[in-house]
Parts: sequence; structure tokens; C-alpha cells
Amino acid sequence: MPRYRVIIQGQNFRLNVEGKWEKYGFYTPRFADAPDQLLAEHTALEEFHQSAEYHRLMDTVLNSDDDAPVLCGEDIEEVVPGTEAVKAAGLALYRETADEGAEPDASPL
Repeated sequence: MPRYRVIIQGQNFRLNVEGKWEKYGFYTPRFADAPDQLLAEHTALEEFHQSAEYHRLMDTVLNSDDDAPVLCGEDIEEVVPGTEAVKAAGLALYRETADEGAEPDASPL
């Protein structure tokens, strides 16, 4: 069965970082054995939902029910089995909310 790398993107996670509540997103790679890309995405998302890392993250978010965080799989590629990292990668966080007063397209310093 083919092995796929699925980049999971999380969006709209309201987190308290350095005493300030802001919306964050993240990317994290996951691997799944599946017959095709669609099932690989589904498998990777389900396994991430069951992970301790996801549960810790959800324990810290402060989103209302009508503004829930979103997960999706993207950049799904077939890989040669055995070439993926042995240890699962963490979350690469990015800030979704812009700093007040910053220009919308301005990059952070």
C-alpha cells in the first residue's frame, strides 16, 4: 500500500501567547498508509485528532462554538516507505491576526 506525507494545516486557533489572546494557525507533517490521496488525508487527520498533541492544543484554545478551529490536509505526496522521519514533527505555529497598526501586507520584524 502506498505511503503518503500529508501536511496538516490548522487555522483559527485562539491561543494565549505571552499573555495575549490571538488567533494562530500551524502546519505539521503526518504520514499515512492508504490506497489514494483522499484516504491518506482522512487517515492523517483522524490520527492527528486522536494524538496527545492535538488534545493538549485543544485544552488551551479559547474559541466559541460558532468560531471553531479548522483542520485540513494539504500538499499530499506519495513517499518512499522508510524515508520519513522516525519521530513525529511538532507544530509550526504562525500568527493569523495582524498586529494593530501594522500594514496588512507588512512582514513582521
